[in-house]
Parts: sequence; structure tokens; C-alpha cells
Amino acid sequence: MESIGKELQREREARGISLKDISLQTKIGLRHLEAIENDRLDLLPGGFFTRHILKAYISAIGLKPEDWLSRYDLPGLRPSSQDQPPSRKGSQSRKEQAADNIKYYLASREKKAEPLPDEQKKELRLDKIVWITLSVIVLCLFVFLIYLSIQTTRKNVEARKAGEKVQAEVTIPAEETLVPAEITTTETVVQPQPIQGLQLELSFEEDCWIQVYADGNLIVDGLKQEGFRIQVRAEAELVINLGNAGGISFRLNGQPGKRLGKRGAVVKNIMITRDNWTEFLDQEKAPE
Repeated sequence: MESIGKELQREREARGISLKDISLQTKIGLRHLEAIENDRLDLLPGGFFTRHILKAYISAIGLKPEDWLSRYDLPGLRPSSQDQPPSRKGSQSRKEQAADNIKYYLASREKKAEPLPDEQKKELRLDKIVWITLSVIVLCLFVFLIYLSIQTTRKNVEARKAGEKVQAEVTIPAEETLVPAEITTTETVVQPQPIQGLQLELSFEEDCWIQVYADGNLIVDGLKQEGFRIQVRAEAELVINLGNAGGISFRLNGQPGKRLGKRGAVVKNIMITRDNWTEFLDQEKAPE
């Protein structure tokens, strides 16, 4: 015949309840619960406390305590034993035993640091990973914003220095000297001075990136803003690179030049020499 403890164990296992779950619910130590299922009630505190532990265990697995407590043939588990006053004989020893049982029971009911279930450990681990990931993302964004700010400031400083350099290197054309007129008795004849070298005057109608080489030397380089004007002089050759060909207008040797390209077009290696400079003039605006 199966013992009471084994019957209770079978009922618990049939309901899919573990001893650890009961221990967490009732705050009863695992060794006391194992003692109940192994019919080792002598390992329990005894008396009222044994009854209380059995009642809590039986209730935790979903059974009625009164149907099971009556099956135990122990004086401390009989319902009438709670109402019977203890005899005077040996009262001192029973008091001492009761005090020991209280200490033992209270110690067994102390909240101990139970190990966390695997699911809770996984959740805590995932929470830590999420927080660490978010912290790293925020830190990367912060560093990226600082980098953009530094780069923007650096570009502004370089553009300002380039503008100052261009203005310092621009050659201001010398005033043309007029050939003395020969005065005759009949009429005054003015001999025009032949053009020497190349004189380029640039006017920026839109923001435009530009490079200008004069006789092989880089004179203008960088982004120029709308409204900016510069003059460049060369003896034999001018080479121009443009990032917005339609954003500038120019005069070459004092005469209006034609458009070098469409708006937004990138045009490179525009070579103007003393032999072909007239090809870059705007014939419609050229003086008659």
C-alpha cells in the first residue's frame, strides 16, 4: 500500500507543481517538503508547527487539508489536541521544547535568497543588453554630432582663409598707358596699344567652386559666394575649372565673354591663350 507521503507526491506531480514552487509560495524549506513526501515527519519541528507545515503543503497542491490530516496517526495532528491543555507534569520540559520548536520554525520561514529562475535571468540579461546597446547608440550619435560640428567649423575657416588668400594673390591690372597722339594739321590719329597678356575679370552670379591657373600657377581655388568679384592676369595662358559653369560671367581683356556652360554643369580644363582668347568673347555683345 502506498504511503501518505507518496500519495501526496503523486498528487503534486499530477498537477505539474514542483517543490521549489511550493517553497516559494509557502516559505517552507525544501528539506521539510521532502521530509513530508518521504514520510519523515520526525524531521519537522513537531506539534502545532508540523500541522501548520502539512496544512500549507496540502493546500499548495490544491487538496483539502482536513481530508488528509486525519490520516496521520500523530498526537500533534489530531484536531482535538489543539484544545487539550498540557498536563502539569513535565510542563517545564514542554515549554523548553516549544521554545526550541518556535526558533526552529521561525528560522525555516526566514526569507532566503532563492536563486532566480532561468526565465528571469534571461529577462535581466536582455534588459542589460538593451540598455547597453541604447547607451552605445546615444554615445555614437553624440560623438558624430561633435565631429560634424568640428568639420563644419574647419571648412568655414578654410574657406575664409582661401578667400583671403585669393584676394591677396589677385593681380590688379596696371593702368593702360595711351600712346601719345600725333597731331597733324588735318586730323588727330590715335594709335591703339596692342593687347599684351590676358586680363580676366570674374563676377559670381551664384555660388560656384572654381580653380584658375595663370601661366601654370594656381591663383584661385575654392568655393566663391554670389556677388564675389576677382581679377586674374596672365602673360600667356589661363586654365579654368568650374563646378557651376552657368553661375559666373566674365570679361576677357575688357570685353564681355560668352557663357562657359549651363547652370550646375561641371566644366574643366578651359584653356585660354593669347592665340584663342577671342573665341571666348560674346560676339553679340562685342563692340562694333
